[in-house]
Amino acid sequence: MDINLLSHPLLKELARTHGLQLTDIKVESRDSGASIRHSIEKVGDAFRLVVDHSHFTAKRTEFALEENDDNKTAAQIVQAVQDIVIGLQARTFEMLASVNGAVINSLDENEIVHNVLREVMHVLPHSDAGVFRLFDEASGFLVPVSHVGLPEDYSDYRVQPNESVSGEVFATGRPAIHNGRQNIIDAHRVMRPESQSFMERSEIANALLCVPVMAEGKRLGTLTTLCFSNDGAFSIFDRTVLEFLAAQIAVAFQRSLTYKNAVATAHRLEQMRSDLAHKNAELDRAVELHEALLRIFSTRNGLPEQLRAVAELFRVDFRFENVLGLDYRSVGWVDDEQFVIQTVEVAEAPVGQFYFPTSGDAGYHRALFGTLATFAALDFVRDMSRMDVLNARRKAHFDALIAGLGWDGRHSHQDGFRLERYSQVFVARTPQREASNNTRLSLHKSQSDLQKGMTLSNALIFHSEDQIVALVSASTTAALERNLRAISDAATKFSICIGASEIYGESERHLASRDLAAQAADALSRRGRSGLLRHRDMGVELLLEGRARRDIIEFTRNILTPLVQDPKHRVLHETLSRYVHEGKSVTRTAQALNIHPNTLYQRLQRVESLTGRKITDAADFTLLSLACQLYAEYSRAAAG
Repeated sequence: MDINLLSHPLLKELARTHGLQLTDIKVESRDSGASIRHSIEKVGDAFRLVVDHSHFTAKRTEFALEENDDNKTAAQIVQAVQDIVIGLQARTFEMLASVNGAVINSLDENEIVHNVLREVMHVLPHSDAGVFRLFDEASGFLVPVSHVGLPEDYSDYRVQPNESVSGEVFATGRPAIHNGRQNIIDAHRVMRPESQSFMERSEIANALLCVPVMAEGKRLGTLTTLCFSNDGAFSIFDRTVLEFLAAQIAVAFQRSLTYKNAVATAHRLEQMRSDLAHKNAELDRAVELHEALLRIFSTRNGLPEQLRAVAELFRVDFRFENVLGLDYRSVGWVDDEQFVIQTVEVAEAPVGQFYFPTSGDAGYHRALFGTLATFAALDFVRDMSRMDVLNARRKAHFDALIAGLGWDGRHSHQDGFRLERYSQVFVARTPQREASNNTRLSLHKSQSDLQKGMTLSNALIFHSEDQIVALVSASTTAALERNLRAISDAATKFSICIGASEIYGESERHLASRDLAAQAADALSRRGRSGLLRHRDMGVELLLEGRARRDIIEFTRNILTPLVQDPKHRVLHETLSRYVHEGKSVTRTAQALNIHPNTLYQRLQRVESLTGRKITDAADFTLLSLACQLYAEYSRAAAG
């Protein structure tokens, strides 16, 4: 509190008529009771009166006056000082009682922060500056949320608990008064280097008062006020006033926090109500979708017809494909359009996908195709069950033909198949597909691809374990040859290894032909190549049945390593391979390689030197010839 003693009429009159002299002396603030004490000292014809009003002002005043009746005058001076202090107290309490509602009664946290210092400066007018800090739990710092009378960069002056005056007040919960610049400097005992640097760049106040801001025992932050004038000081009474303000601020903060939490809770409840209403609407819509799709899938036959009905009813364009090769596109579907994917799963395995546009009602489309995926999955399971039953019948039919028992008359021409004059058997080996790790699905897909690639419809096709068997029959060999070429194209297109038997006319050869076709399929699989191989074209691989691929590659390397391992000898390997291919004809080989016969002889001599085998020796040449043929097949597959 800052008081002007000469504002009192008595003291002003004594100063004018009797030469009253006043001297203010700063006194260290001590909590020694809210009273005004005085003492009188006689000095000749004059007297000196010392009035200690430090509890309210952090000062005492010495009065010097030449007066005969010193006791009466001293009593009047002491009473005048008391009147001034009481009057200032009354005005302070009036201001506290009418603190701006923007601070005490506001429910806006930001409004409280920005108005609190204005009220502090209003109640404590001798304050030149102030700062309000709040503790940020996320960073662990006391952060200035508002300040007055300080540089703009003061917002960056953050302190930790126990650091500086504010940090110590926050940590201990005890207010602090420091009058005098050196006392303030000494009070900043614990400071981080960056805080020390900031303080060294700043103007040091002459007086500092800091109190904690607490609510229900929890410390929220600190409230600090500063005075820069040379005679400025803060008293115990100032501390009491600031503590009262801090308590009011804490209450306002707690109330604003409660209000904020209540508003947030109301928003959450409203959001939950809105979400529930939305979910109920989505549920109603899903029920309607389910009923509409149930009618379609229960009255229409075949998935393509069912999907066509869905596109027409809901007026939406989409595309569908599954692992069995079905690819349906609605009339208006455009591949270039952006789309969303809805996966169809059976037992956690993806078996199909819907593609639908991102435009339009996205939520409705997701609900539609999510429900549609469920129906498509059920349809897929039914199809798989039908296909399994059909596959078992076809296999039984084939087994009956192998046994020479014919087929029961009640089941004649089973699956539309009948034995004609000529027949041929195909066996396919299929790799695992990326679309599914399910071997059963992979076999169904490859079987479907193979059947689509045939030109003959008179076929008995089924899968067993890891292979697909197809028995085709026709009245002419030409028809079977055309079918053979078509299957070869399909094998390459769909990456299937297919072995083919020879065309035969005797029904007793079904089993033997299947075994021969299986040998050819195994040969292709061993090479690591897809396509079609007729059994008669297996060549030397007829001798390799049951051999592992790595064993065959190791055999070729043992024979040809000197020729194929060193790049500079590759021309020798090409020369030997051509010589074998041309049936040991020097003339044809030299012409094919565009070299002189003498050069050919020199190269062949070099081959003999590197491999240690004589071309003129029948056994050695047989090994070289066999290695060249196998290397051509297996190295080409590895490179592909």
